[in-house]
Amino acid sequence: MSTLPPKRAPGARVVDFFRRHPVLLLFALTPGIPEYLSGSTAFWPVVLSPFGFLLFLGLNLGLYGAGVLLVREAHVRWKKGWSTILLLGAAYALLEEGTALSTLFNPKAPVVGGLGVYGHAYGVSWVWLIGILGVHIVYSVGLPILLLGLALPETRGQPFLTGSRLPLTAGIYVFDIVLLVYISHYYVDAAPLLALAAVAAGLLWLVAWRMPTGRFDPPRAAPGRGPRFFLILGLLYFALLILVPGIIREVGLPAIVAAVADLSAIVLLFFGIWREIGRSANEPELIFLAVGTIVPLAGLGLLAQWFLPVVIGPDLLAIWFFVTIWRKYRPPPQVRALPVGGMSG
Repeated sequence: MSTLPPKRAPGARVVDFFRRHPVLLLFALTPGIPEYLSGSTAFWPVVLSPFGFLLFLGLNLGLYGAGVLLVREAHVRWKKGWSTILLLGAAYALLEEGTALSTLFNPKAPVVGGLGVYGHAYGVSWVWLIGILGVHIVYSVGLPILLLGLALPETRGQPFLTGSRLPLTAGIYVFDIVLLVYISHYYVDAAPLLALAAVAAGLLWLVAWRMPTGRFDPPRAAPGRGPRFFLILGLLYFALLILVPGIIREVGLPAIVAAVADLSAIVLLFFGIWREIGRSANEPELIFLAVGTIVPLAGLGLLAQWFLPVVIGPDLLAIWFFVTIWRKYRPPPQVRALPVGGMSG
């Protein structure tokens, strides 16, 4: 009789690896979701230009990875709710898009496109600002922290940046921002505004720190709607970010209309999630919400790189990730009760 231990599936070994190194999973989720799944940072250079790919990966990890680690650490140490993560996600967006890359102020920034001019007033591209805040709050900060907690629930409430790791991470984050300021994205005409964005981000950190614990926790103890409802809200979120300002701009309405409409739609969607998601026993709903927000983003990234679709690799990993956590949290099948007298003896 064989005494060899049973072989473990490769997926189980991957889960064990990330359980031992949860920070690496967080680094896979961000910049993985906002940059590589979306196509914002092209994934094809991993084949055609590996050195360039690694260079951009290092810059992204120094910005996204370090930034989200700091946000999560504040959330854990302050023992605050998700409202704190949303505020700190907005602060992260101001530091990246305002101070580091100046896309909030440079009307000719390549990634901004027509929104650099449409709604640009007093040195700020306001329509772009609203949309990009929504992108970073959800995709760059909120989703990675949420999915880490779902995948590795034992890490919830566990600080990662103990000892010298906290100042080291903060130093890497600041260094990356300064480095990006002096790369090609630097916008000389907006130097005072770059500093203003950093000050505004600092004020958001202060507000998040001082906010009373539980002030904006969801009102329900358990979810008020099923997972499909939140899947639809997730799909709507991406559509609102992209379609609302674009359609209003195409029909020639003033930028203030686009800004108010986009902001109102996002706030209403957030309110709907907050009202119905519940404070506990909501893992299936959160998974469907995450899937809804990510699927259109990944589809857009695949279309943007169709000529060399190596991004299919990360897409397949994302599918495997969600299938794995869904198996952990999916509700048990409901057994239909037989009516009285429905069986004869």
